[in-house]
Amino acid sequence: MSTTYRWTIHVLRTLLGALFTFSGFNHFAHVWQPPAPVAEAARAFLQGLGASGFVLPVIGVIFLVAGLLLLANRWVPFALLLLAAPVVAIFGYHAVSERAGFGIHWIVLAVYLVLAWDRRAAFAPLFAGPARKGRTHTLFNPAL
Repeated sequence: MSTTYRWTIHVLRTLLGALFTFSGFNHFAHVWQPPAPVAEAARAFLQGLGASGFVLPVIGVIFLVAGLLLLANRWVPFALLLLAAPVVAIFGYHAVSERAGFGIHWIVLAVYLVLAWDRRAAFAPLFAGPARKGRTHTLFNPAL
């Protein structure tokens, strides 16, 4: 790998980690208030999540933990796995409910996919077929 590639991955991982760390922290400290959704469907969706009483705090914890793991460069595949569903949900929310054009959801999805592609070897066991006799798979491979 070239030095430019390694630095690009480092910068993207740090930016995504900072975004999700701030977002997770904001779920509890309410430092920044995001703008209210314009579309009625988006407003109803967010009100439903808030009314449940547990979804938003759980999302906040997931964002905070995954963001800190990305910033610390520790267990990066696990952090990406934690963020997989929320990234798809963020993209779907902004693309469908808000019907936004090019926005932050495209950037978050692109950065996530670049980082996941960089760590694709760590995800290979998730897509492996059934184990064959005499062949073992290790969950944590130090070579990754």
